[in-house]
Amino acid sequence: MLDFVLNIFAQFEDYIVLIVTVSALIFVVSLIFTPFLVSKIPHDYFTNAKYHKLEIKHFGHLVAVVGRSILGFSLVILGFVMLFTPGQGILAIIVGLFLMEFPGKKRLERKIIGNEVTFRALNWMREKFKQPPFGR
Repeated sequence: MLDFVLNIFAQFEDYIVLIVTVSALIFVVSLIFTPFLVSKIPHDYFTNAKYHKLEIKHFGHLVAVVGRSILGFSLVILGFVMLFTPGQGILAIIVGLFLMEFPGKKRLERKIIGNEVTFRALNWMREKFKQPPFGR
């Protein structure tokens, strides 16, 4: 049995090295950027209705919304990967969802922020960047 496992590892050594390297890179990047992105969300985001109205005023704003949604979608995908590899998967998914625009977003955000553990983790990250805590 051990020979079989060692043989598999030897056969796929390049892929294993690639997966470990990418996992480590995602872990480091998520440790740096997730708290930074959380600190950039306004402290009254969950209590002020103005943040939940999407009005495209000009082409530049449309480009910004699409770009933010692409970044958010990328974070959701990376967060899903981080659920199985080292990294802050759940928090990356949450930040990605906050960045994206889709129907039902406000309801989903309220449900996520209603979880006390998630709420405390987000406010802990904001505290590290000397930002005021979120309100509910």
